Amino acid sequence: MPSNKNAYIRHRFIDILLRDNDYVKTNDIIDKLYERHDISVGTTTINKDIRDMQLELHAPIEYSNQKKAYYYPDDVDDIFPSIELMDDELTALLFYTKTLAHYKDIGIFKEFTNAIDKVMDAVKIEASQQKASKRITIQPENFPKFQGSDLIPEIISGFDTNFKFKFNYKKHNSDEVKNHTVTPILLKEYDHLWYLIGKIEGKSFVTIFALDRILNFEITKIKREEITGFDSDKYFNHAFGISVPDGEVEDVILEFESWRGKYLLSSPIHKSQRLLEEENGKMIFSFKVIPFHELHSKILSYGSAVKVLEPESLRLKIQEVLQETLKKY
Repeated sequence: MPSNKNAYIRHRFIDILLRDNDYVKTNDIIDKLYERHDISVGTTTINKDIRDMQLELHAPIEYSNQKKAYYYPDDVDDIFPSIELMDDELTALLFYTKTLAHYKDIGIFKEFTNAIDKVMDAVKIEASQQKASKRITIQPENFPKFQGSDLIPEIISGFDTNFKFKFNYKKHNSDEVKNHTVTPILLKEYDHLWYLIGKIEGKSFVTIFALDRILNFEITKIKREEITGFDSDKYFNHAFGISVPDGEVEDVILEFESWRGKYLLSSPIHKSQRLLEEENGKMIFSFKVIPFHELHSKILSYGSAVKVLEPESLRLKIQEVLQETLKKY
């Protein structure tokens, strides 16, 4: 294998093009390499790649003066090791490849999708499977690239160090910018946004920072604190959303119109969700959560299809919000 990662990708890609086409011109290789792998090279590099493949990999690449293009003779043996996949494994790989495509603008995920592409290139796929893969049409929910997404690769690499993070932070509801030195604990996604969970220097509790509000991020040379006893699953166990407010865990009982409740059966809104009763066109669910504004927003998003039964404090809060909303109309 070439020591240069891009050279290896180029060699594999040239091999695929030569197997899939009778003749391949240098400019076609350059254009398709950029289109598929976002790798930009010139004629000199491709000509060198061809020579290296001939010498190092014993690739039987020939050149047609008449066509002004490279080609493989018939029945060329594999020059790269291949991976055999079962049909269901290939289908799963294709599904994830297409689903992850909408993350491609975020640097770290682009590298991940490129990695999947390389696996796909290494897999022996029969012609019928190739045709089937083109028929798989998937359109995941799309959303614009959010501010702060460029920090993800740097934060992930920072977790591999033994140092604290330092950055400025500006809340949406304040003009004040605060500087924090933080021991990183967790990078978490919620509702298509990303958050850094960390412990601020001198504080005894953890804090959640939205990446879109982080400014002037840097990895310090200050050794991070030893964090013990923090279990992220337990920490977020009774949270609804990304916020973990102070307060008691309560049994929240919601009554839904049956048609809306069926959506909750197929896609639960919290891991503590339980169906208590279904009759007379109503479905009643229970949740063990700490009521907070993210829960309020979720309940309000269902409009008249939901009714809060318990606790009374939550009923009154939703009622208050609805009354204040009506005043605006």
